[in-house]
Amino acid sequence: MTDIEVTREDDYATVTISNPDRKNAISAEACEEMAAELRSLEHDAGVRAVVVQGEGDAFCSGIDLSGGMDGKGVVEELETGLNAIAAGLLRMEKPTIAVVRGVAVGAGASLATACDFVYARDDAVFGWGFTDIGLAPDTGATYVLPRLVGVRRALDLLITARRVDAEEAVDMGIATETFDDEEFEDTVAERIATLASRPTLAVGETKRLVQRATHRSMEEALRAEARAQDRIFETEDFAEGVGAFFEGRDPEFQGR
Repeated sequence: MTDIEVTREDDYATVTISNPDRKNAISAEACEEMAAELRSLEHDAGVRAVVVQGEGDAFCSGIDLSGGMDGKGVVEELETGLNAIAAGLLRMEKPTIAVVRGVAVGAGASLATACDFVYARDDAVFGWGFTDIGLAPDTGATYVLPRLVGVRRALDLLITARRVDAEEAVDMGIATETFDDEEFEDTVAERIATLASRPTLAVGETKRLVQRATHRSMEEALRAEARAQDRIFETEDFAEGVGAFFEGRDPEFQGR
């Protein structure tokens, strides 16, 4: 039985980490499977958003240490597993959404924050506990976290391994929004539907521009925006957006 389940609904796919007895700790084998599923979804034109969640009342408690290293060295294990998942989420041109219930710790916190949008139930807890067991951070934590919260706060979270609740996570920029249990499922479903309905190609260009902005000068950023607009002007979604504007109706984007 696999620990990774992929389901499709309308125009989005949900990737579920399914190991609830261990708070969805993810094994080496499951890491490689999840990375492969993300690569497949990236190239599936019928999927316009990707949701990542854990089964039940936990998101992911990190790597499943009980399973060993699958016969590989540390570098190879990370490159084919957790790092491949993080890279797949960060590079994906479609919106990626983490739905976080309960704990998202260790590599689980890194996987959640590698997504574009993080919706946290009010019982969510985020923590990067690598140093608690004598490890340095991985799964993209040192790349993503400083960009979300700044260098000082990233050092605090990564070195002390302190955990933050859902409200503080939103305040710090780790999570996008938090909702209480009663409204969580319905509200998040609405958020997902909205994101999946956005013009996919324009979303991809937007993600690239924002992600690369920290490495560019103002002039380079402006040129990159102009080149992106040149590409987007040729898309069907742009024509639909303009037509809908002048016709006074909501656009119906198709991701083309």
